Amino acid sequence: MKNKIIYIFIIVLLSSCSNEQLNKKNVEVSSFNEKKNIHETAKTMSPIIKADFESTYILDTFDIFSHKIILQSDVFLDQLNIYERVFEISLINKSDFAIVEIQNRIGVSTYQLFIRERNKKLEIFKQTGWDSIVFTIETAKDDYTAERANLICLSQDIKPINGIIKIPDDLNFTNENTKDCFACPQQYTTEECLQKKQSGKKFSWKK
Repeated sequence: MKNKIIYIFIIVLLSSCSNEQLNKKNVEVSSFNEKKNIHETAKTMSPIIKADFESTYILDTFDIFSHKIILQSDVFLDQLNIYERVFEISLINKSDFAIVEIQNRIGVSTYQLFIRERNKKLEIFKQTGWDSIVFTIETAKDDYTAERANLICLSQDIKPINGIIKIPDDLNFTNENTKDCFACPQQYTTEECLQKKQSGKKFSWKK
């Protein structure tokens, strides 16, 4: 009888250990798959996925004039439960400044941050934005029509880079009601829109 009790105790103990190892293995596999899925969407500059209580985002690090800048941008989960970028970010290095290009992969908006080094610190000295909108114009008194238009934004406010640049939070100047942005008919190029705006000429909304 004593031997039988010992035998049953050993069986229960082995079963418990086996279940514990199985559960632990499942947790490890689940964690590995999650990390693998995140890593597979990280195409450029070895970005890092971070998650907090409010949101999940991606961090991109770039080297500019012996400095490092970090850009934080949104991600979303696709149908395969894999994180995908909302914004595609690239860097263009010039001789005395750099341009960070930001393309919205879900919409059509595009941004450019012009960055230079001054007093051994980085600063944004110009920012541009482009988006496609529907703009309401007055064709006659109390008569309005909606037209497809380009929203062109140009800001030359100097902004020191003191921390992480958050996208799109730090790009919120793209609003047709702000002084930095204006609507332009789609038949004009971006350069023509800027030239007319700067010269004070009116736009022709007739195609």
